[in-house]
Amino acid sequence: MIDNSSFFDTAQNQFVVSYELLSLLKWLVEHDANRLKKVISRALEGGLKKELHTAEHWAKGDTEGIHHSIVEFLGLLEVLLHECMEEKLAQQAIEKKLMPAIDHIDITMCDDATIQSSVQKATVKSENNPELNPKELLFEELLKHWKPAKKSAAH
Repeated sequence: MIDNSSFFDTAQNQFVVSYELLSLLKWLVEHDANRLKKVISRALEGGLKKELHTAEHWAKGDTEGIHHSIVEFLGLLEVLLHECMEEKLAQQAIEKKLMPAIDHIDITMCDDATIQSSVQKATVKSENNPELNPKELLFEELLKHWKPAKKSAAH
């Protein structure tokens, strides 16, 4: 269950929504309307359509239920936003630890796409296994995905 106490100011009897959540909602509307439409479409296919037809209690003024649903939705968005922000910060921290190792990669021998893909995979593995050495994970990923050109292969 999500803690919704931060959304309702009981002293003023009104919703209180964070700037971050408002920014997220604005961004989604402006930049991701098509994906929102797909989410809504999946919801309709997954049972929302049936629920809408049987939701007579909503139309009869179930304001407490409506209030609860809005607060739950906003609370979930807020939690997911903060989780994503924390994950991004953790990923950036790991990538920064990898920067010295990345700087030592000979870019004439390995293309940018391979390096980026390897950094991402090493970052995910490092987050899931913090006891492992991020640099070693990076080099393992590089070796897995590196396709040396015949001309540049040194034997």
